[in-house]
Amino acid sequence: MSVSRCLVVSLVLVLVAVEVQGQRGLTGNNYVEKQLLCALDKAPCDNLGRQIKDALPEIIGNNCKSCDSKQVANARRIARFVQTKYPDVWNALVTKYGTN
Repeated sequence: MSVSRCLVVSLVLVLVAVEVQGQRGLTGNNYVEKQLLCALDKAPCDNLGRQIKDALPEIIGNNCKSCDSKQVANARRIARFVQTKYPDVWNALVTKYGTN
């Protein structure tokens, strides 16, 4: 598995886990927001944040072309989550990491 594919998997798994925790009533929104702000260069990045930043060009810019079908489905699920919960952040991510 390529490095970018591993990063895509990491991003998807972590954000899905945070989403599931949030649905169970646990706090997690601050952590998600920290990672999203990191991706936009508006907050410091931890290791996961750096991995997310590295993966976003593949996920958003390349439309997850190197992902398998399960990863694409997970990436779409996460995209919907961010679009719904953080629409302004989603638009900024697309502007920053999308293809021109």
